[in-house]
Amino acid sequence: MKRNAASNDDTMPSSSSKWERTNLRLPAAIGRNDSLKSASTGGSSSTTGASKKDAAASQQHDYLYLPPTFDSSSIAIEDKHRSSRSTTRRLQLQHLTAALDRYLSSIPQLAHSTKQLLQSNKNNLIDGRRQSNNNLHKVITATNSGRVINVLQGEMAHCTPNQADVLVSDDATTCHILGLWSKTSCCSSSANNKLLATVAHIDGPRYQDCIRDAVELHYQYHSSHHLSSLPKQQQQQEQQMQLSDDDSNEDMTIPVIELYIHLMGGYNDNEGISNEITEGILRALSNVSNDYVVAQEQKQQPRLQLILQTCAVSSSNDDGSRCPIGRGLALNVSSGQVYLAEVDEEDDVVLVESSPPSSSCLENDSTNVVAVTTSARGPDWILRQARLWASLLFKDDDNSDSDNHHHHKRKLQIIHHPTKDHLTISPFYFTSSHPFPHQMLLLSNNDEIFLRHTSSSPEVEKDNFVRHVRETFRFMNESSCLDVFEKKKKKKKLNDETNDEDEMNGGRWDDDDYLPRRYRRVGLNGWAAVV
Repeated sequence: MKRNAASNDDTMPSSSSKWERTNLRLPAAIGRNDSLKSASTGGSSSTTGASKKDAAASQQHDYLYLPPTFDSSSIAIEDKHRSSRSTTRRLQLQHLTAALDRYLSSIPQLAHSTKQLLQSNKNNLIDGRRQSNNNLHKVITATNSGRVINVLQGEMAHCTPNQADVLVSDDATTCHILGLWSKTSCCSSSANNKLLATVAHIDGPRYQDCIRDAVELHYQYHSSHHLSSLPKQQQQQEQQMQLSDDDSNEDMTIPVIELYIHLMGGYNDNEGISNEITEGILRALSNVSNDYVVAQEQKQQPRLQLILQTCAVSSSNDDGSRCPIGRGLALNVSSGQVYLAEVDEEDDVVLVESSPPSSSCLENDSTNVVAVTTSARGPDWILRQARLWASLLFKDDDNSDSDNHHHHKRKLQIIHHPTKDHLTISPFYFTSSHPFPHQMLLLSNNDEIFLRHTSSSPEVEKDNFVRHVRETFRFMNESSCLDVFEKKKKKKKLNDETNDEDEMNGGRWDDDDYLPRRYRRVGLNGWAAVV
């Protein structure tokens, strides 16, 4: 698909002639909608040409532009040594991402939505004074925000209003929190409009496939609902039209799926890590939107429109002292509203007699006494944090065969799905039998040294960071994956007396051989393991 080159405008970088227009729409500019409508409807014959020209020029402000994709071939041939090429590539990448950051902060629509987000809880400050950026965040507890699903670093969760009220993620420094919220514009009433929400906590630029899969999930969710809501005869007609290349079906009602994007995170860090993550996410979203536009031009099928509603990232999220303003983001599943938030750490564990689950849960779950953890953080948060460290500490282990160890394309863990009624922790490898050589040494250090070795942004971490990582390391030292994840039942051969420990030590750990841990919601924010 052909895309227009960016024009020389005050909101564009100086090298705008090389930038390309994406299919990511920007929020409607304040005070400009009326003039656009007037231009699009025409007017007197003397002003029609000028109006159309103004409308075309104004449309350049409706879409996001991105710099050209970095091409390593542009590095000078004289750079024969690998270290020199790597340095040159790094400098070029930093230059492009820094230019993108300046451009994003200069877009009026995004500046407006960023200001709304970062000052949304200003009235909640004590005595009108701001002691720290955390005071701008609403504290999400187990009782004050309805049903909560908390998303940790490296995780992604999808849900509908029937499953949860709030999706939230916090503790982001250079990390970015991505929120997606979608609806179908052709529905005449909100009762008929199915809603879907997603939140992901992204710690690097190489999650293109995960972002693409998330957008695809939203598209398929609304497409299937639109088709199933029609009478059978009309369903067959629309299916035939979608498969047909005939462009004469103009009377067919084609729904428009509006996918609103909220992105927050990063700050003006010295290494430019935040800028790289910003560029990686926006690039992935742009590529997905371009692919859908091309596909939808060829067939009669639902249209997908991606709208970058919020982009409070990098320098726009910096308080002026190289420290992030927003560290946590909450997404209201029903309204699509976003606001700064942090998750309360308090947990309450009680023993209760479980009732028979609904048909959507495991059928063989029997009534018994179970431990219910009531917390806004969700179940087994230390185990979920351990996955991040396991992917680093055990990536060279002979037994480990996790997808997280493929460094080219990284994978976010899906902890909740719109078709499931439980939260899931997928199996991963870790063991205390031969722990990471430096792990025990790190634990013996004081907090300052420990922080320097465990964070990419130690200057801006919250006070609880060291405590959380220490708790995670201790957990990993005292247990292993075999203690946590149950192996799938397989038929053993005759005279086979090997056990799980022998099999793992003699072979390789395979995630597919073990069952995920699943949790069902009990009450508002209680979670019980599904056995």
